[in-house]
Parts: sequence; structure tokens; C-alpha cells
Amino acid sequence: MTDLRTLLDAAADVVPTTGISHAERAVATARRVRRTRVVAVVVAAIAAVLAGSVVVPLASRLGAIEPAGPGEETGLPEQVYTVPLHAPSVGEGAALGQPAAYLLGGVPSADGWFGESCCHMAVVGSSTDQYAFVDLSAMTDVAGGGALNARLAPDGRVIAYATADGVRLLNLVDGTGRTLEAPQGWQVWSVLAWSADGTRLAVGTGDPAPGVAEEIGLATVTAADPLSWSVPDLGIRWDGSTNAVALSPDGTQIALSQDGELLVAPVERGSVRILMTGIGQLDPQVAWSPDGARIATFGFAARRDQTVGPVDNGARRLFQGRYVEVSSGWTGLFDREAGFEFAAMAGFSGDSHVLVLVSNLGESGFHEFERLELSTSVRSPVTRLSDGIDPQQISAAATFLDDPPRSSSQPHDLTRAIAPMAAIAALVALMVVLVIGRLWRRHALR
Repeated sequence: MTDLRTLLDAAADVVPTTGISHAERAVATARRVRRTRVVAVVVAAIAAVLAGSVVVPLASRLGAIEPAGPGEETGLPEQVYTVPLHAPSVGEGAALGQPAAYLLGGVPSADGWFGESCCHMAVVGSSTDQYAFVDLSAMTDVAGGGALNARLAPDGRVIAYATADGVRLLNLVDGTGRTLEAPQGWQVWSVLAWSADGTRLAVGTGDPAPGVAEEIGLATVTAADPLSWSVPDLGIRWDGSTNAVALSPDGTQIALSQDGELLVAPVERGSVRILMTGIGQLDPQVAWSPDGARIATFGFAARRDQTVGPVDNGARRLFQGRYVEVSSGWTGLFDREAGFEFAAMAGFSGDSHVLVLVSNLGESGFHEFERLELSTSVRSPVTRLSDGIDPQQISAAATFLDDPPRSSSQPHDLTRAIAPMAAIAALVALMVVLVIGRLWRRHALR
């Protein structure tokens, strides 16, 4: 026993006496935990950056244009969904490969990894649920033409718009473009309407000098090959405040809703007729029936619940929509179902129906295109708009208005789907590292 004690005392003499105290150990552990937290934050940031660098190119690949097959059904889709942020772009040299069913305006697009920019134009395919942004090079943004300053041809194959040089036509099917230069000394202010057969365009033209907007007139373009000015000046003035212009199906007459009046004039010059008065002057819209027999129009007052309609038995009726027989001047009303409100009119569906955009007054965000019979107001749904689609910036290809809607499915939006999950995953990883660090600290202090 004495020998063992002697050996232990000798060993104690050679062991260093500078051991680590409990407080020093706690400080060292806290430093390690702090370093662990810093590393966790850095790792989470790197994970988010790597996720973004993977999402963006992957989204671009998934959003590539897929040409429609020859047997694909065409028509207006049952629903128009939010355009994917990283949807592909179409333009000159980049074809959609099919006609478009709808042209949309005010659409947000991706800006960087997770940002958004506004506002852009986009199209929805008529054969497949292909969503694509439209690159309209050099499009002018001047007075008139409305919020959607481009016009989709009746067959959905071409978009016409105004440039500083004249009128530009983009073929969505093959990605080619054509330009018709403005007449000498004139500028094309806006492309306003197509004829029903797609052979003519109505455009607003005038002096390019500033301060002469009141001199804007109307002209027509023959949309053949080559493009040409059919009538450079119709002799009817346009103040640039409305895009409520329609050409007759054969392109021989033009209708214009302006200053509360519906004016009709021959394209080849002639007297102007006033077919209707008392039209609301806010967002007026005009459509001509395929048989040329009637014109439908509606417009809102400063307040949409304000009565601006005709007098009926001494009482003013809530104005909704009106139509007029071109030959006789006889007028009629078309109304909406109780609880709904008109938002826009896409045009005629057949000779006796109009395609109108309605909103449900009791359901926020609800907008739907419906086919409305003029004389009976019988309505049937066609296309519903998802939240995020601007109902004031949408136009339809008139050729498809008569056909039943085709089934549709929501397009993939990888950025909107993965970005929130990537952020949540990074947050969860950070929380796990912090919890492990805390448990490590508690263990070290014991």
C-alpha cells in the first residue's frame, strides 16, 4: 500500500497543474456554438443560392416550347391560369408553333432567381396549354389603343402592333415578321381592330408632331402579302381616348364608339351615321356580328353602378349592354344575371351571341367568359380566369368563339413551386443545426 501511494504521489508531481476550469470550458463551448451558428447561416445561404441556380435553368428547360401535334383539338381553354414566371418567350425567330387562343397583358415575369417584373404580354395556345411571353420588338406605347396595345388576329395566328416605323405583324405559328411603313409624314399611333376575315386592319394615324393628338384619324391596312394601305385616311376623326373600333366582316365599314356615340362610316369615304347615343364613356367596347347585321357595344359611366341607360317607362334602367341593327337602327339591350357584373366583351359568338367577361359580385377574384344570347340573356360558361389574370387586358381569337371550349390543365410553374420549398428547407436545416448546437453545449457543460 505504501509503495502504491508513493507511485501516485510521484505521478501527481509530473502532471501539469494548469487544468481547464469549469468557466473556461463553458466559454470555449459557447464559442464553438457561436461558430456553429455562423456556419449554419452560411450553409443555409449557400443552399438557397444553389437551389436558385438549379431552379432557374431547370424551369427554363421545362418551359421550352412544345409544338402542337396535327391532331390536337383547337379552341378556347376551359380555364386560363397564371402565366409561369419562367415561361418561354416567342417572337421573331422563336415561334409558338400554333395559333393563340388568348392574348394577355399586364403579366409578371421572372426577374433574377426569385424576383418579378411587370408588365408583359403573353399568349395561351389554342391547341395545347402552352403559355409564353410575347416579345414585340419596338412596339410603341403612345396615346390610344387601350391597355392592351396589340391586336390578335381572328384566327389567332398573327399579332399586329404599332411601331415607330409603321405597322408590324408577328406570325406566332412560324415566328416571322412583316412591317408596313407609315405614309410619308404620318405616324401609326395604334392598331385598333381586325376585320372578321383577317384581311384588313383598322389603325389610328396622325401627325407625329407633339401636341396634335386631336388630328388623329383612322386608316385601314390590307393584311395581304405584301402589306399595303387600303385607305390611308377614312375621313373620320379619332381622339385617341378609346380603342372601341370595329370593322365590318367584309371590311367595307367601320364602327367607332366615342363621346358616348356609336358612329358608323364607309371605309371608302361617305357620310357618317350616328346609330346610338348615351353609351357610357368609360372603357367602351364595340363588336360587329359575323353576318354584318348588328353591332354590340357597352361602356361604363364614371361609376359602374350609375344608371346611364335609356329611360324605360319614366324610370332609368341600369345600363349593361346594347346592340343595334345596322340596317334599321333598331336597338336592344342585353343584360347579365343578378349578382354578376360585366367587365369586358370579347366579341360575337355566332350572329346572335356575344362573349362577355363577367365577375361574381359575391366572390372575390372571380372572372369568367360566358356566351350570352342577346335577346334572352341565356348564358353558358366558356373560360374561367384564375386569380392574377387582369380582366381588362385580355382578348380572344374570334375564330374560336363559336366552338365549345377545350379541356385544359394548369401549366407547371417550377419557380413558384420550388422556391417556397427551398426556403422552407433552408430554414429547417438552420433550425436543426441550431438545436444540435444547443444540445452539444448542454452536454459539454455537464
